Amino acid sequence: MLRLTERRKELTQRFYLLAASQVTANVGFVLYTMAVTSYIKENTGSTVLASMITMTSLLARLLSGLSVPLLADTYKSIHIMRSVQVMQIGMLVGLYVLLTQEFTVTVLTMGFIIVGIISFFNGFFSIFKTSVVRSLVNDSQRMQANSLLSTIDQTFLFAGWSLGGFVLSLTGSTQSLFITAGLLSISFVCLLFIKETHTYKQTQKRRAAKLMEGWRFLWIHKRIRAFVIMDIIESLFGTIWIGAITLSFVKEVLEKGEAWWGYINGAYYFGSIVGGIIVYRMSSMVKGRLLLFMFAGSLGYAVLTGFYGLVTNPYLALVLLIMMGPAYQLRDVAQETIYQNICSNGMLPKVIEAKSTLVQAVFILSIAFVGTVADLFGVRFVYLFSSFMLLLTALIGMAGLMYNKHSIEIDKTPAERRGGI
Repeated sequence: MLRLTERRKELTQRFYLLAASQVTANVGFVLYTMAVTSYIKENTGSTVLASMITMTSLLARLLSGLSVPLLADTYKSIHIMRSVQVMQIGMLVGLYVLLTQEFTVTVLTMGFIIVGIISFFNGFFSIFKTSVVRSLVNDSQRMQANSLLSTIDQTFLFAGWSLGGFVLSLTGSTQSLFITAGLLSISFVCLLFIKETHTYKQTQKRRAAKLMEGWRFLWIHKRIRAFVIMDIIESLFGTIWIGAITLSFVKEVLEKGEAWWGYINGAYYFGSIVGGIIVYRMSSMVKGRLLLFMFAGSLGYAVLTGFYGLVTNPYLALVLLIMMGPAYQLRDVAQETIYQNICSNGMLPKVIEAKSTLVQAVFILSIAFVGTVADLFGVRFVYLFSSFMLLLTALIGMAGLMYNKHSIEIDKTPAERRGGI
């Protein structure tokens, strides 16, 4: 009994080390993104070139996801996470040296290449983190662990985006890269004290078969396939929250200036923090009804998005954004727990990679689509149409999954399912 208590305490310590590693890495990535974007804007005066930082990062993360299946069968997730942090730190040092040179087209080109490399390695971190959480936390505490991790992360991201501009004004764009490198170094040190309990089995499958395993899993399992379809549709309209659309809504509908653009972003993150806390408190009730609460969150988020598109009062808009947090977090955390319950440690990174690749590809394509719709029909229509599509998707997905309710068991832990993957 004493040994079991000590083991639980050890796993708890490892989980908090993982949380600290994720927080420092993500806050560092926020500061780095702001620094590079600011540098390009200052030296080129081009908003288009500055916005290409986000596009470059998305494309690089998309490419990194494609190689996940090959790594998942060869190396432990924690080893991969350590390696990518080292690579990112090295690239940040190189980027700092580059940006201290006289600005030229060559410097700009090399800068985008390094940004792509950093984002490529960063893409591995979030995918394999999910697998490490599954390894460190027992089945009964998984929902609680996911909600706690999300709450901690959102809290520090809120602080990072809020204070990032202040840090940049004090240190400058290039010097801020040193702070990012320091944060990633802390992240790396935290990872050194984490040991996975899962033992990975080497497979003899061909490379092509390994690459397709996650995709095959998504296609075979009807409920997982439905989740992914819902994610794809949601990502198609997820660009309603990118900077250009949000700023247009603030100016055209709320009739406010850039300051309220910051308030809107802050309310969104604050709502996510509140949502994470609520889901954490509800975790014992939610974990046995994951599917039900996931759809409740999806429906709530869709309805609130519609109300947000109708408002003209800026203060009411802030309230609605805060209310979206619990709905979105409930949906997001429940779905992540479902993936962890269904998939083994070896399969989980491959499934997350396949899903992330599809979602990110659609998100990239939707940037131009949503912008065009906003120009043609107005920014208010974008939010109302998105709300309708999200609501329709949630209802159809719920009906389809309930019809196939015996396809797989998602509210049971792997220990309760015999013969599952």
